[in-house]
Amino acid sequence: MLLLVNQDSELSPAEERFAEWVEWSPAQPGVVLMNVNVPYRGNSRQLDALIFTRQRCIAVEVKGFRSVQHGTLVIPPNGPWLLDDGEVADLYGNGYDHDPVSQVRTNSLAMKNWATGVTRRPCFVWGLVVVMLLPGQDVPSLEVHSHPEKTDIIVEDFDVFRYYLHRLDEQKVQWEADRVHTLLSRLGVTHLYDGHRDAIAAALGEPAYPDDDIPDAAPLRRY
Repeated sequence: MLLLVNQDSELSPAEERFAEWVEWSPAQPGVVLMNVNVPYRGNSRQLDALIFTRQRCIAVEVKGFRSVQHGTLVIPPNGPWLLDDGEVADLYGNGYDHDPVSQVRTNSLAMKNWATGVTRRPCFVWGLVVVMLLPGQDVPSLEVHSHPEKTDIIVEDFDVFRYYLHRLDEQKVQWEADRVHTLLSRLGVTHLYDGHRDAIAAALGEPAYPDDDIPDAAPLRRY
Protein backbone atom coordinates (compact mmCIF):
# COMPACT_ATOMS: atom_id res chain seq x y z
CA MET A 1 0.00 0.00 0.00
CA LEU A 2 1.10 3.53 -0.70
CA LEU A 3 0.85 5.64 2.47
CA LEU A 4 0.53 9.40 1.99
CA VAL A 5 0.55 11.64 5.07
CA ASN A 6 -0.59 15.24 4.88
CA GLN A 7 2.46 17.27 5.91
CA ASP A 8 0.24 19.98 7.41
CA SER A 9 -0.98 17.62 10.12
CA GLU A 10 0.49 15.73 13.04
CA LEU A 11 -0.61 12.18 13.66
CA SER A 12 -2.00 11.22 17.05
CA PRO A 13 -0.57 8.12 18.77
CA ALA A 14 -3.58 6.11 17.56
CA GLU A 15 -3.10 7.39 14.01
CA GLU A 16 0.59 6.50 14.16
CA ARG A 17 -0.43 2.95 15.03
CA PHE A 18 -2.81 2.89 12.07
CA ALA A 19 -0.02 4.18 9.80
CA GLU A 20 2.13 1.28 11.01
CA TRP A 21 -0.64 -1.14 10.05
CA VAL A 22 -0.60 0.29 6.54
CA GLU A 23 3.18 -0.01 6.36
CA TRP A 24 2.91 -3.64 7.48
CA SER A 25 0.72 -4.33 4.41
CA PRO A 26 3.06 -3.64 1.46
CA ALA A 27 1.59 -6.43 -0.69
CA GLN A 28 -2.00 -5.17 -0.28
CA PRO A 29 -2.99 -2.99 -3.28
CA GLY A 30 -4.25 0.42 -2.27
CA VAL A 31 -3.58 4.05 -1.48
CA VAL A 32 -4.02 5.50 2.02
CA LEU A 33 -4.17 9.26 2.56
CA MET A 34 -4.05 10.39 6.18
CA ASN A 35 -5.33 13.63 7.74
CA VAL A 36 -7.03 15.30 4.82
CA ASN A 37 -9.71 17.96 4.55
CA VAL A 38 -12.67 17.30 2.23
CA PRO A 39 -15.08 20.07 1.14
CA TYR A 40 -18.50 19.80 2.77
CA ARG A 41 -21.41 22.26 2.62
CA GLY A 42 -19.27 25.33 2.12
CA ASN A 43 -16.78 24.26 4.78
CA SER A 44 -14.61 21.17 5.14
CA ARG A 45 -14.48 17.92 7.09
CA GLN A 46 -11.20 16.61 8.47
CA LEU A 47 -10.85 12.89 7.80
CA ASP A 48 -8.35 10.77 9.71
CA ALA A 49 -7.76 8.67 6.61
CA LEU A 50 -9.04 7.75 3.17
CA ILE A 51 -8.38 4.31 1.76
CA PHE A 52 -8.63 3.70 -1.97
CA THR A 53 -8.60 0.18 -3.34
CA ARG A 54 -9.75 -0.79 -6.82
CA GLN A 55 -13.02 -1.98 -5.28
CA ARG A 56 -13.81 0.58 -2.62
CA CYS A 57 -13.25 4.07 -1.22
CA ILE A 58 -13.30 4.07 2.59
CA ALA A 59 -13.45 7.00 5.00
CA VAL A 60 -11.64 6.04 8.21
CA GLU A 61 -11.99 7.33 11.76
CA VAL A 62 -9.10 6.29 14.01
CA LYS A 63 -10.01 6.46 17.69
CA GLY A 64 -7.81 6.03 20.74
CA PHE A 65 -8.67 5.67 24.42
CA ARG A 66 -7.73 8.49 26.79
CA SER A 67 -7.64 6.17 29.80
CA VAL A 68 -7.35 2.44 30.36
CA GLN A 69 -10.74 0.72 30.51
CA HIS A 70 -11.45 -2.98 30.30
CA GLY A 71 -14.42 -4.96 29.03
CA THR A 72 -16.63 -5.47 26.01
CA LEU A 73 -17.11 -2.37 23.86
CA VAL A 74 -20.85 -1.80 23.34
CA ILE A 75 -22.15 0.18 20.34
CA PRO A 76 -25.79 1.23 20.97
CA PRO A 77 -28.07 2.44 18.15
CA ASN A 78 -27.90 5.96 19.63
CA GLY A 79 -25.63 7.86 21.95
CA PRO A 80 -22.04 7.33 23.05
CA TRP A 81 -20.20 4.03 22.97
CA LEU A 82 -20.13 2.19 26.29
CA LEU A 83 -18.31 -0.54 28.16
CA ASP A 84 -20.36 -3.52 29.27
CA ASP A 85 -20.43 -2.12 32.83
CA GLY A 86 -22.40 0.87 31.51
CA GLU A 87 -19.52 3.34 31.70
CA VAL A 88 -19.06 5.65 28.72
CA ALA A 89 -16.02 4.57 26.72
CA ASP A 90 -13.29 7.17 27.25
CA LEU A 91 -12.55 7.53 23.54
CA TYR A 92 -11.67 10.75 21.80
CA GLY A 93 -14.77 12.06 20.05
CA ASN A 94 -17.22 9.89 21.99
CA GLY A 95 -20.00 11.70 23.85
CA TYR A 96 -23.69 12.47 23.92
CA ASP A 97 -23.41 15.15 21.24
CA HIS A 98 -21.53 12.91 18.78
CA ASP A 99 -19.92 9.49 18.59
CA PRO A 100 -17.47 7.66 16.27
CA VAL A 101 -20.21 6.14 14.09
CA SER A 102 -21.97 9.46 13.50
CA GLN A 103 -18.61 11.06 12.71
CA VAL A 104 -17.56 8.46 10.17
CA ARG A 105 -20.99 8.46 8.52
CA THR A 106 -20.86 12.25 8.11
CA ASN A 107 -17.32 11.99 6.72
CA SER A 108 -18.36 9.24 4.31
CA LEU A 109 -21.24 11.39 3.08
CA ALA A 110 -18.94 14.41 2.67
CA MET A 111 -16.49 12.38 0.59
CA LYS A 112 -19.27 10.75 -1.43
CA ASN A 113 -20.94 14.05 -2.35
CA TRP A 114 -17.69 15.84 -3.14
CA ALA A 115 -16.20 12.97 -5.19
CA THR A 116 -19.44 12.55 -7.14
CA GLY A 117 -19.42 16.24 -8.01
CA VAL A 118 -15.76 16.20 -9.09
CA THR A 119 -15.89 13.04 -11.20
CA ARG A 120 -19.53 13.41 -12.35
CA ARG A 121 -19.93 9.73 -11.61
CA PRO A 122 -21.78 8.09 -8.70
CA CYS A 123 -19.33 7.38 -5.88
CA PHE A 124 -20.06 5.05 -3.01
CA VAL A 125 -17.96 5.64 0.09
CA TRP A 126 -17.82 3.22 3.01
CA GLY A 127 -17.01 4.04 6.61
CA LEU A 128 -14.52 2.31 8.90
CA VAL A 129 -13.87 3.03 12.58
CA VAL A 130 -10.56 1.67 13.91
CA VAL A 131 -10.19 1.67 17.69
CA MET A 132 -6.67 1.50 19.11
CA LEU A 133 -6.06 0.37 22.70
CA LEU A 134 -3.62 1.58 25.33
CA PRO A 135 -0.83 -0.69 26.65
CA GLY A 136 -2.27 -3.31 28.99
CA GLN A 137 -5.85 -2.60 28.01
CA ASP A 138 -8.19 -5.57 27.52
CA VAL A 139 -11.22 -5.12 25.26
CA PRO A 140 -11.89 -8.73 24.24
CA SER A 141 -15.00 -8.25 22.13
CA LEU A 142 -17.35 -5.85 20.39
CA GLU A 143 -21.11 -5.79 20.86
CA VAL A 144 -23.05 -3.97 18.15
CA HIS A 145 -26.79 -3.64 18.73
CA SER A 146 -27.53 -2.31 15.25
CA HIS A 147 -24.75 -2.45 12.67
CA PRO A 148 -24.74 0.80 10.65
CA GLU A 149 -25.12 0.35 6.91
CA LYS A 150 -21.82 0.52 4.98
CA THR A 151 -19.89 1.05 8.23
CA ASP A 152 -17.46 -1.38 9.83
CA ILE A 153 -15.68 -1.32 13.19
CA ILE A 154 -12.33 -2.90 14.07
CA VAL A 155 -10.91 -2.95 17.59
CA GLU A 156 -7.09 -3.31 17.75
CA ASP A 157 -6.67 -6.31 15.50
CA PHE A 158 -4.24 -6.07 12.61
CA ASP A 159 -5.22 -9.48 11.25
CA VAL A 160 -8.87 -8.39 11.05
CA PHE A 161 -7.81 -5.21 9.26
CA ARG A 162 -5.73 -7.20 6.80
CA TYR A 163 -8.63 -9.60 6.17
CA TYR A 164 -11.03 -6.66 5.78
CA LEU A 165 -8.89 -5.38 2.90
CA HIS A 166 -8.10 -8.80 1.43
CA ARG A 167 -11.74 -9.79 1.03
CA LEU A 168 -12.34 -6.72 -1.14
CA ASP A 169 -10.38 -8.44 -3.94
CA GLU A 170 -13.46 -10.52 -4.76
CA GLN A 171 -15.67 -7.47 -5.32
CA LYS A 172 -16.32 -5.51 -8.49
CA VAL A 173 -13.62 -3.04 -9.57
CA GLN A 174 -14.96 0.52 -9.28
CA TRP A 175 -11.91 2.73 -8.78
CA GLU A 176 -9.18 3.15 -11.36
CA ALA A 177 -5.95 5.12 -11.08
CA ASP A 178 -7.12 8.02 -13.26
CA ARG A 179 -10.15 8.58 -11.05
CA VAL A 180 -8.16 8.41 -7.81
CA HIS A 181 -5.41 10.64 -9.22
CA THR A 182 -8.04 13.22 -10.23
CA LEU A 183 -9.49 13.32 -6.72
CA LEU A 184 -6.06 13.56 -5.09
CA SER A 185 -5.19 16.38 -7.48
CA ARG A 186 -8.34 18.30 -6.53
CA LEU A 187 -7.51 17.75 -2.86
CA GLY A 188 -4.10 19.33 -3.48
CA VAL A 189 -1.99 16.40 -2.30
CA THR A 190 -0.34 15.13 -5.50
CA HIS A 191 3.00 16.52 -4.27
CA LEU A 192 3.01 13.64 -1.77
CA TYR A 193 3.72 11.26 -4.67
CA ASP A 194 5.43 13.77 -6.99
CA GLY A 195 2.31 14.01 -9.14
CA HIS A 196 3.07 10.78 -11.00
CA ARG A 197 -0.14 9.04 -11.98
CA ASP A 198 1.90 5.84 -12.37
CA ALA A 199 2.60 5.79 -8.62
CA ILE A 200 -1.15 5.52 -8.01
CA ALA A 201 -1.56 2.89 -10.74
CA ALA A 202 1.23 0.79 -9.26
CA ALA A 203 -0.17 1.09 -5.74
CA LEU A 204 -3.61 -0.02 -6.94
CA GLY A 205 -2.11 -2.90 -8.88
CA GLU A 206 -2.84 -1.46 -12.33
CA PRO A 207 -0.31 -1.61 -15.18
CA ALA A 208 1.37 1.74 -15.80
CA TYR A 209 1.21 3.47 -19.15
CA PRO A 210 4.19 2.10 -21.14
CA ASP A 211 5.35 5.51 -22.35
CA ASP A 212 5.26 7.19 -18.94
CA ASP A 213 8.41 8.19 -17.16
CA ILE A 214 8.23 5.88 -14.16
CA PRO A 215 9.89 7.37 -11.06
CA ASP A 216 12.26 5.44 -8.83
CA ALA A 217 10.65 3.45 -6.07
CA ALA A 218 9.70 5.70 -3.15
CA PRO A 219 9.29 4.94 0.55
CA LEU A 220 5.86 3.74 1.55
CA ARG A 221 5.25 6.76 3.77
CA ARG A 222 5.37 10.10 2.00
CA TYR A 223 5.05 13.54 3.62
